[in-house]
Amino acid sequence: MEKFRHHAFRGWTNALARDILLIMTQKKSKPAKTAAPESAPESVPEPWQDPLARLLQAHPQSAFDYLEFRRVMAGNSAALAAERASAEDLARLDGCLDAMERAHAADDAVQEAAADADFHLAIYLAAHNEVMTHVMRRIFEMLKGGIFYDRADLYRRRGVREGFLRQHRAIWQAISAGDATLARQVAEAHIGSIEEALREAQYDGARREVALRRRAGSDLVSRAKGA
Repeated sequence: MEKFRHHAFRGWTNALARDILLIMTQKKSKPAKTAAPESAPESVPEPWQDPLARLLQAHPQSAFDYLEFRRVMAGNSAALAAERASAEDLARLDGCLDAMERAHAADDAVQEAAADADFHLAIYLAAHNEVMTHVMRRIFEMLKGGIFYDRADLYRRRGVREGFLRQHRAIWQAISAGDATLARQVAEAHIGSIEEALREAQYDGARREVALRRRAGSDLVSRAKGA
């Protein structure tokens, strides 16, 4: 357990960890509410209303902490799905992949990113682990809200969509074939590709920002000389 905690959260700063613990402590200290009936649907707060989501959004490194955590969860869930998926689970995964391919053909980055999230959530459902599904459903709500990074913008980058689609097909094929080892490998490799694409996007964004600052500085100098 300690080894897992070390690898899953080693990138977090002390300040971030301290703030998260503070939020969790504050939540636990609130008066308990009357239990809702078991049939009542789970209330999931909007990402912008969630203190933890706002905190993570304020820390740029949280995107890579998230991906480090996702790599652990994605590999395990894909392997479990390959072992446990029912015919209904496989049909759900096939439908998600079909939606992804249709959005890809229509060049709709927003819909393709949404289908991507649905596909991965379907894998967690197929793993038949209630705790894993509950945790990842909440994380995907934050992901869809743009807490960690702009997924649609990532999909608009050259070559990213094609690569992700190939990887999703490979994950689907491994799960449907019942190959747990291969499913784990391709799922973890997919998260690695997301991390690489995100680093490239951030690097390009930083270069554009530097270029804009230099241009603004040159304009100021030019106006000063012309005065």
